[in-house]
Amino acid sequence: MPESEFVEAFTTAHGDLIESAEVLRSKRASMLVKREAFIDAAKALRDEFGFKLPVSGGAIDYPKEDRIQMVYYLMHPEERFILIYRVDLPREDLKLPTLTQVWEAMSFHEREAHEMFGIEFEGHPNMIPLLLPPDWKGGHPLRKDFKGEGVEE
Repeated sequence: MPESEFVEAFTTAHGDLIESAEVLRSKRASMLVKREAFIDAAKALRDEFGFKLPVSGGAIDYPKEDRIQMVYYLMHPEERFILIYRVDLPREDLKLPTLTQVWEAMSFHEREAHEMFGIEFEGHPNMIPLLLPPDWKGGHPLRKDFKGEGVEE
């Protein structure tokens, strides 16, 4: 299914779950999902639209907009088509259901986003430290307002 057909089909079937969806270029599209529909939209992508291969995930800090965006990359293996699956979180409420209930392979990426940005993934089965040393004194190193390990803000 070409990118434009996918965007139109998903918007028609599940437009109430998303904020926006657009074609970026050949074999690439982006979708901003509503936070409260995060899991439902992901299940629809997997079960109805063939995005069965989770590729990667991470976060982007937008301090001037007071939000952090969690970003996942999903692939449709037959079409070799990548969807950038995004959700905005207010910086004062960084909680999101874990996507491991849809794609178990997102565990590593969510653990990294937890440590680096402070996002809490509710229901994550293995939220143990991944990258930071055991004696880490605090702070989230990839936030743009990070001042140093253990430095009070």
